[in-house]
Amino acid sequence: MLGITDYLWRLLPANPILLRVVESGGKRKRDLFIRCGYLGLLVLLVIFSLVTSGTATTGTSLSDLTKTSSRIFSQMSFLQLGLVALLAPIFTAGAITQEKDSQTYDILLATPLSNGQIVLGSLMSRLFFVIALLISGIPVFSVTQIFGGVAINAIVLSFAIAAATAFVTGALAMAIATFKVGTRRTIFSFYLFIVIYLVGLYLLDMMDYFKVPVIDPVTGAIEKATTSWFTGLHPFLALQAILHDKNYQPPDLAMLPEHLRGWPLGWYLSSPTSFYIDFMFFLSIVLVMPSIILLRRMAQTTVSLKGMILQKLKISSGERRRKPRNVWQNPIAWREAKTKASAFRASFLRYGFITLGLVGAASLVWMYSLKSDVHNQLAGYSYIDSTIFIRGNGGGTFSVAEGTSIQLNDKPIDESKRNQILAGSYEVKSFLLQKSHGRDVLSNLYLKDLPHQLSAQSARNFLLGASILEFAVILLIVTNAAASTVTREKEDGSLDLLLTTPITSRYYVWGKLRGLVAFVTPLIAVPVASALMFIVYDVWRWMTTNDVNFQWIVFPEAVLILPGTLIIVAAFASILGMQMSLRCRTTVRAVMSSVAIMLGICGAMGWCGLEFLQSRGADGVFSLVLSSFSPFTVMTVLIDPAGYGGHVFDTGNPEDITQGRIVLFIFSWVATSVYAIIVWQMYKSMVKNFDMTIRKQSR
Repeated sequence: MLGITDYLWRLLPANPILLRVVESGGKRKRDLFIRCGYLGLLVLLVIFSLVTSGTATTGTSLSDLTKTSSRIFSQMSFLQLGLVALLAPIFTAGAITQEKDSQTYDILLATPLSNGQIVLGSLMSRLFFVIALLISGIPVFSVTQIFGGVAINAIVLSFAIAAATAFVTGALAMAIATFKVGTRRTIFSFYLFIVIYLVGLYLLDMMDYFKVPVIDPVTGAIEKATTSWFTGLHPFLALQAILHDKNYQPPDLAMLPEHLRGWPLGWYLSSPTSFYIDFMFFLSIVLVMPSIILLRRMAQTTVSLKGMILQKLKISSGERRRKPRNVWQNPIAWREAKTKASAFRASFLRYGFITLGLVGAASLVWMYSLKSDVHNQLAGYSYIDSTIFIRGNGGGTFSVAEGTSIQLNDKPIDESKRNQILAGSYEVKSFLLQKSHGRDVLSNLYLKDLPHQLSAQSARNFLLGASILEFAVILLIVTNAAASTVTREKEDGSLDLLLTTPITSRYYVWGKLRGLVAFVTPLIAVPVASALMFIVYDVWRWMTTNDVNFQWIVFPEAVLILPGTLIIVAAFASILGMQMSLRCRTTVRAVMSSVAIMLGICGAMGWCGLEFLQSRGADGVFSLVLSSFSPFTVMTVLIDPAGYGGHVFDTGNPEDITQGRIVLFIFSWVATSVYAIIVWQMYKSMVKNFDMTIRKQSR
């Protein structure tokens, strides 16, 4: 890997900014560890996939090896793109404040270097490491060519998607830096925007409303394609379109309606992968050009872009006053919990997050509660003369005899619940009549549950996606806030004043941790309240209906599992960010390191948990025990057990499902206890080493 880096370095142009960063980065142990870790993850993925598929332990045919190779390539491609989406913002976000924090920005502008050399040198220096990582992974990807099933074109396109994603991320970071909106808070907004963009568009892609319309070649009717209008703008969707997934294939140009075949719309819809690659590289150029043109002009003014807009609009901030507030017994904790949410923008984002989450969950419950209209519906039952009324075409009033065969959802009904079901409201799929004493008597009656306007599976998918997005954003918020707790006070000099007071390190660290957890607790209540809304509706539905095949949208024990799991994981993210904030000298490095570590831990544990649950031949209960230690996997199993819960929940056996729910409940709290012990040990270690670390950094 070092040889590849040296070879690429010799090919670079003589740009002092580029050479300075590349040369220093190639000699740092941290970068070497990241390279080794990246390649190690790819190798471990290959070995893990071979073991879980049984290829490495049992004899298989060439066809099975080909399928395994194709699956390994898909997993490696998604892992590579995920790592690039994680590492590219980490390395490029340093362009926002690194030069300004080290006070070399003005010196750099005073050199004979042109604007283009400064901008392109800074951009390429931060992308060099990411591109070197991509190149180092080529030999691992070449392993998939041994067994076949993977086209070279697919490998090239997967690397091109990752490179395009890295370039557009770096170009956006440079634009932020040039136009003076690059503050420490903007670095977090930069991360947050990328996460919301990736997860948000992925959730919208699941909705049929955004699917691309296509023409059925047989009937000529307009149908929905498997891809959506967002496929060409999302890296993971564009990657999925080249993996030969039968459930996600872009339509041919001839299948599109006439008004959608023109360029560039036809190219965008029929070839979303090539469009994404070309468009992202073009967007990178568009973002870089204004930075090159306006670099020195923006540097000469002391007014930020926000200030310039306010001046043009002649908006004055006016006199500011603040009401007195009650401080907690621990002022450190109060400061972390209250002052972070006291600013107008912070309060707006905080309450906006809570409002959007709760309104979205309530909308899902309301849409799920609505029933769709059907042709024939069971609309009344008389206990006196045993007659039912069927509303719709061919319906009417018919008698029900003891020998009438009644099925609900393709299963015979329990005779003890016969009258309750007939008094309910169901869709009548079909019925047979016979004459008896001059009356129409039902001999067979086939019933179905009334379809919801939003199906149960769609409701689970949207609730699961929203909950994962909300908790991911919460972890980013608390990690970013924790990573700046100590470094912020180092940089503004207030830490030296705090150390001269009677405040001890234990008091200081505990106050920070308590305040950060209190700060995000209202946000954690959003996914918990969303699950609670569905549980309350399910309880009401269970009490008021007579559905013999009743299924929970969300397991009711979720309201007992999620609060403890989410709060303790947020506390773990807080103490991790505080550890990095104590060890790092600058906020930028602390934020980048803590966010990278937290996302890496959650991503690796979530992926391993789902792989254990979905692996063939694995013990279902044991896999459920292991997956209980991943908060995202626990959330996934509680909301969609049939889809992601593994063998325990997909059998349909009530005893297995009950056993799985008990195991998940017990070991989720076991995992919460383990996280609590880890947080406590990290807290004790931070208190013990606090004074020594501060003294070392003050030298």
